[in-house]
Amino acid sequence: MSEQLILKHLPFIRILPAWAQELSYKYCSKTSNLYIVHGNIRDFLPHKMNEGEFMFVKIQSYISEVLFGNRDIIIYYDRSSGISFCHNSMKQEYLQTMKYLVGNKPPSEFLTRNPVEAFEYMEKYFYSTLRDKLRVVLIIDYAETIIPNTDISHYSDEDRYCLVTLKRWANDPMFSEHDVSIILLTENLADLSPRIVGSPGTVKVNIPIPDEEVRKSFLDYLHKQGKLLLEENLTTKKMAQITSGLNLVNINQLAAESYQEDKPISLNYLKKKKKEIIESEA
Repeated sequence: MSEQLILKHLPFIRILPAWAQELSYKYCSKTSNLYIVHGNIRDFLPHKMNEGEFMFVKIQSYISEVLFGNRDIIIYYDRSSGISFCHNSMKQEYLQTMKYLVGNKPPSEFLTRNPVEAFEYMEKYFYSTLRDKLRVVLIIDYAETIIPNTDISHYSDEDRYCLVTLKRWANDPMFSEHDVSIILLTENLADLSPRIVGSPGTVKVNIPIPDEEVRKSFLDYLHKQGKLLLEENLTTKKMAQITSGLNLVNINQLAAESYQEDKPISLNYLKKKKKEIIESEA
């Protein structure tokens, strides 16, 4: 079954960036249901739809739209926003189900920011979807705030609950069999509990800093939209070479500042701004 799923989606998978290919192959193989995506996750992510055409989106949108096509049930959670959904229709279906399972409570309670309550509600919801054979993807952002890398003796009761729940979900054969997946997002893998990171069943996927080809594609994308002003002696290819070590958010900020000031980017200005960005993030 897993081989058929990979073969079915192979033409699409082959046009994805390397990290997304890895995540797709692991997902299609059905050997795990717990994934950690880490590294350059706060950047614009490039997806090549057709030859010469790119779109640049944030990671939650990338995973939801590009990898999973916004289908079935895609849930987002973090401590600040609580439970949210890819589409309002998914949210309404969730609220109706929880009202049936738990009782008539305010909708805000089922969308709680509290991780213990959120995990309890989501688990009830996961099991309720199994009979409908719906694919469920839960994306937990800022995962280091849920399962931090600290000695377990320093964990609060809340931390312990979250750690045990995630480990239990990761080892639940019902979740694997019925396509329930959990994706943890963090910038630094070292910030997460080693009990999750080091688990043999956890799939870890790193998103690297964009290489020169991706940087040039992004600069060409901005240039086509009329949002990149360059002096005559500076091309997108040359700028892509000079901006090594920067991510696309950095490059976009640099281009936006130049555009707002209506001042074309010069070679000296570019080198100066790159130095400032690297020093500010050190």
